[in-house]
Amino acid sequence: VESFMKFALTSVVGNGTFHPHSVVCATISYEGRAAEVASQQREIARLATQHGGISLGSRVGQSGYELTFMIAYLRDFAMNYDLLGESFETFVPWSKIETVISSTHDRITKEHFARNLPGTPFVGCRITQLYHEGACIYFYLCISIEGVPKPSDTYSDLEHAAKAAILEHGGSLSHHHGIGKLRSSLLKERSSPTMLSVMKGLKETLDADNLFCCRNGLLAEADAIPSMPPTRAHAICHQQP
Repeated sequence: VESFMKFALTSVVGNGTFHPHSVVCATISYEGRAAEVASQQREIARLATQHGGISLGSRVGQSGYELTFMIAYLRDFAMNYDLLGESFETFVPWSKIETVISSTHDRITKEHFARNLPGTPFVGCRITQLYHEGACIYFYLCISIEGVPKPSDTYSDLEHAAKAAILEHGGSLSHHHGIGKLRSSLLKERSSPTMLSVMKGLKETLDADNLFCCRNGLLAEADAIPSMPPTRAHAICHQQP
């Protein structure tokens, strides 16, 4: 069945214009009353046909939606095979999307090579939310950590370099994950002393007992953040048989 579908898509339906290594699938969710949904479906079908796309039906769309919930479990499964992966997101203006994607991929590849890490890093991305001003891009980074000392630290270094590349080429530090402790150093590097002073002043005035945002974002102190415990990936990858 899979071979037939591939043949139909690449040779028959798309007249040879669809290639398995470059084709893109978009999952669309319709909301509203029956008449509204029908109208939306007709309009999407018209636009897809106009630009050379085809509809794959609701079954494929549902599978794509369900994959969102499977990603975390796939990550845990991959840890058993010395593969460490995670995702990070950013908001990017429409005019800078291609630049951010290519620059981030190149930076990760360069950093991976410089550390003489095994294999080739997997770098993927997808657009998850659309706005008039731009889009949210999710990046996926996966590397082999077989024989790599301190794999969690190594992965964090690559992720930090990737986020720095995103900022350098017009992306934001976060779309909705927030800053927390992991991205706090990048935020400080790009914040003026005046901004730091204002934020600390607000914190001291409104939250003198330090109940909220404890050591996060601009308020994170490098020497005050406790060492992170070994990750599950670190424990599994170094578990003796």
